[in-house]
Amino acid sequence: MLSTARNRALFCAAIVLVCFGVGAEEMQGALSCESTDGEASELVHAQSGVRRIQPHVLEIRTKKGVRRFSDQPPHTDGEMGGVHWRYCGFNSDMKAHLIGRTDAGIHSGELLMIESGKRIPAGHTVLVSPRGKMYLAIEQNAGEDGENWSIHDRAGKTLWKGYAGTITTVDGVETVTATFDRPAWVANDRLTARSICAGSKIEGTVSLTVSLRGTSAWQGQVKCEPND
Repeated sequence: MLSTARNRALFCAAIVLVCFGVGAEEMQGALSCESTDGEASELVHAQSGVRRIQPHVLEIRTKKGVRRFSDQPPHTDGEMGGVHWRYCGFNSDMKAHLIGRTDAGIHSGELLMIESGKRIPAGHTVLVSPRGKMYLAIEQNAGEDGENWSIHDRAGKTLWKGYAGTITTVDGVETVTATFDRPAWVANDRLTARSICAGSKIEGTVSLTVSLRGTSAWQGQVKCEPND
């Protein structure tokens, strides 16, 4: 559980993001379930073989056969629990469909590979690297303002994962000192993001160099003071 101090820091960070943040659908090249158009619009433009055969069953045809994503009750808005799937689009570089998943307040997703029929981990938003060798997946936990990011290779293997920001421990209490947003891939499989100090408007750019053998720490961290 987050400490009281960390919750206060997250609240302050949320205020900053409301003023300066950019929605997932605005990330260049991103495939996202955060689109305001909804699933109905995505299904209209989807490839053949993508359809809802029942209100709570999504069916997608791959080269290895049909795959189905079945919701689990309860289905009433506002009720906790249940698993619900949403079709979110297709990425031609990965040759994969993004299927959003909401499970106990966790907004995530999976990629369904049309060549192999395999399902690999993703998020509610996916950002593929320029060379197509890896992708960033973004998840969101209900009740928390920060995001969880992870980087995977094309097979779905996790290369790096962590909180999208920086957390400092002071006297045994965890405090969010900065949050990251606006992720973007640049040359040589380097991921960049904007870093915003919690409770202030101080910002900068951080970067993470990723390789299939491992990753380095975030570089270019903005100096932020922990919140009281």
